[in-house]
Amino acid sequence: MESSDEEDVVKYRVHLRPITLRNAAPATLHFLPCEIPVNRPAPVERFFTPAIRQGPRGLEVSFRGRSLRGEEVEVPPSLVGYVMRMEEKGEVSGKQDFPEGSEDEEEQELLEPPEALERDFDRFMGASASFSRFTVWGLETIPGPDAKVRAALTWPSLAAAIHAPVQED
Repeated sequence: MESSDEEDVVKYRVHLRPITLRNAAPATLHFLPCEIPVNRPAPVERFFTPAIRQGPRGLEVSFRGRSLRGEEVEVPPSLVGYVMRMEEKGEVSGKQDFPEGSEDEEEQELLEPPEALERDFDRFMGASASFSRFTVWGLETIPGPDAKVRAALTWPSLAAAIHAPVQED
């Protein structure tokens, strides 16, 4: 039996614009313990301009009268984080990611033929910023080691261990 939630699912084929990964400017990120029930751009800097203090138990800041405690988290070595942004339909004039005459043939091969990208369910995504660290905040306490974001950051090393060749004895 299908749930009513499944009726609202819209499926897209998402294409990454690789050139945006090269041009993504570094950003300062904060992972806040809140949820905003809106999915659109918002002037966050108007509402969260942190005056971060180094307290005896980590970083401290106040957000809308609530005390937050946090710490900086490093992205695992050899990885880079990206802030991704879905382009609106028709936002980009051309489908070509690389300038004509680009010498990087390997990257050009990643692109699909233009006719394959003309469907209504195609969407394009690009990096708007990059990061190698971010600050994770918790209400009143620093998020513990069981925080979902920490589990996500351990996955690359776990995946490497799982897929590494097994040595025979």
